[in-house]
Amino acid sequence: MKPTLMLLFSAFLSFTAFSQAVFADREVDKVAEPQGGMRFLQQFVKDNLQVPFQARVQQVQGRVFVTGTVETDGSTSELKVTKGLHPLCDAEALRVVGLYKAWQPAIKEVKAVRQTFHFSVVFPELPVTNYDSTHQRLVDYFNEKFQFTHDPTEYHFRRYIPVDKNGVVRDDVVFEEWKKKQWKPFFSVPFKRDSLMYKIAGETTTDSVPAYRLTVRDKDWNSYVPEIVIQTNGQVLSSKEKQGNKVVSYSDYYASGALRERQIPDGKNEKILTWYDNGQLKEVRTQELPDPTKPTEMLVIDLWSRDGKVQVKGGNGRGVYTTKVQKEQWIIEQGSFENGKKIGKWLAKRPDSTLYYEETYDKGKLVQGRLWLDGTEHTYTEVQELPKFSGGLSALGMFLGRNIKYPKEAARKNISGKVFISFVVCEDGSLCDYELLKGIGGGCDEEALRVVKGMSGKWLPGTERGQKVRVKYNLPVSFVPE
Repeated sequence: MKPTLMLLFSAFLSFTAFSQAVFADREVDKVAEPQGGMRFLQQFVKDNLQVPFQARVQQVQGRVFVTGTVETDGSTSELKVTKGLHPLCDAEALRVVGLYKAWQPAIKEVKAVRQTFHFSVVFPELPVTNYDSTHQRLVDYFNEKFQFTHDPTEYHFRRYIPVDKNGVVRDDVVFEEWKKKQWKPFFSVPFKRDSLMYKIAGETTTDSVPAYRLTVRDKDWNSYVPEIVIQTNGQVLSSKEKQGNKVVSYSDYYASGALRERQIPDGKNEKILTWYDNGQLKEVRTQELPDPTKPTEMLVIDLWSRDGKVQVKGGNGRGVYTTKVQKEQWIIEQGSFENGKKIGKWLAKRPDSTLYYEETYDKGKLVQGRLWLDGTEHTYTEVQELPKFSGGLSALGMFLGRNIKYPKEAARKNISGKVFISFVVCEDGSLCDYELLKGIGGGCDEEALRVVKGMSGKWLPGTERGQKVRVKYNLPVSFVPE
């Protein structure tokens, strides 16, 4: 009995030691590598890298060399810098490499084992040459036409953007004008810091986190710096570049700090990239620039599974998505793509394998759909339908024309233009959650809001797969002198 126990105990110790040992790449049968190859890790690091502001001010560039261990679950540990560049860059290199958890572990004797790896993070030259370290602000100069200039003989306006040590705006943006041989105040744009609970899309374990939104916007809703949402621990959750009320590019992040989605201009289209929370690239898609009057057509270019397997390549293949739908339930939907568009039969099932929907597509156009909800079958021919004012756009125009009263103050000041109001059309056609997006003053903002509130109950709600849903709607209300 004792020899047998000792033999088992020795075998257990040997297995434990084997599983905890860290091997060099030359000691394993199959080396650890990023899912899809090294280019995926390199692209992830490039997209997620946040070059420290102070390093940019000091015009630091070069490589940080990192070593660590690839664990058997595809994550990394024991990261350290073997050759540094700058303390802030070294810390950022460790952060971004540690976010990537989509490794295929090393294999030795048919078992996954821990393995050391080496990687270098490139910090490109992104110099900040307009930083005033004495007053901690960025300074830019413009000519008489408000065009950027570096020629002192053309200086006519200058702009101050106060920033913190990380280069994030911290106070009002100020403009000055060169008049009578001295700089004089021209105008300023207010800085706002609003606390909020931020809902992170795509998270399965985290619903909302405490955060704050930083904005610098004038009365016409023009943004002078990117709109940023930051966690209370300093981690960026969202960054949006805006032109007026239009988002021209954005980046959204997981609570961990890893990129979740990025949208960038691509000619006349938008290119959108999304990642899984382990760092694996999930999807590349393009779509035409948004038209608020109709649903946007999307083309899926490439799609990967969480473990790095190619599902769609060049717009062709079979896709599988895990999606949160109404009533906060998760579904698994799958079907085929051809030239970036859905084709044939698409099925979606709940986690218990019961059917949620069945849809048939022809070149991206839904032919027919059937949804099973609460034991009842529903049919539909549109995946999504936007809310509509009863009677259509012409009736909406007539309603606004009959009810808007041009304010006396606006008439006295000769104010005209468009007021943009945001509201939610509820399932019963009533309106709620009103918000003034862009005002023009003179009493027009209040009058627009009054008239919009008077439309409550006069709308046909939006639908998703035949079911009424709440939809946010933006409406411009025009004011013209009588």
